[in-house]
Amino acid sequence: MSIASQMIDYLNREGAATPETIAASIPDLNQCGGAERALLLLRLNPQFERIDKGGSSPAEPCDGFMVKEDEAPYLASSKWTTRGSGKSDEDVIHDATLHYFKSLGKPGAPIANVVMEVTQTTGLSAPAVEQVLRSQFMTMNTNIFNRPKRQEDE
Repeated sequence: MSIASQMIDYLNREGAATPETIAASIPDLNQCGGAERALLLLRLNPQFERIDKGGSSPAEPCDGFMVKEDEAPYLASSKWTTRGSGKSDEDVIHDATLHYFKSLGKPGAPIANVVMEVTQTTGLSAPAVEQVLRSQFMTMNTNIFNRPKRQEDE
């Protein structure tokens, strides 16, 4: 299986990821260029798309010249996914949380434990994970439950 196919499989299975995360999960890629090669393959293959075009500088220095690629240059910290996959960070967090509850065998757990586990599983930041968890699942005091949160306006 080619490295690009392994990258597609990884992104379809795990959701959006940075080149570093992708390289760390694919031994063949990690041995021949790592994150730099992953970024090159992500940029060249039309099956991949960058999903976070927000915070970055307008130009990067390159051999003494300022090169402007587009509004947001390709950075090693950018998140990528397969084109048309539509699996957002919220979806990844939701799926990882459901998997965690299933492995626990209990309908609830302390929020801190769930945040820690989902952060380790997804590689996303703890504050972002906690915010998504609180918006998607029922919480009471310091516990979170495997029940969807009801919309207030319905």
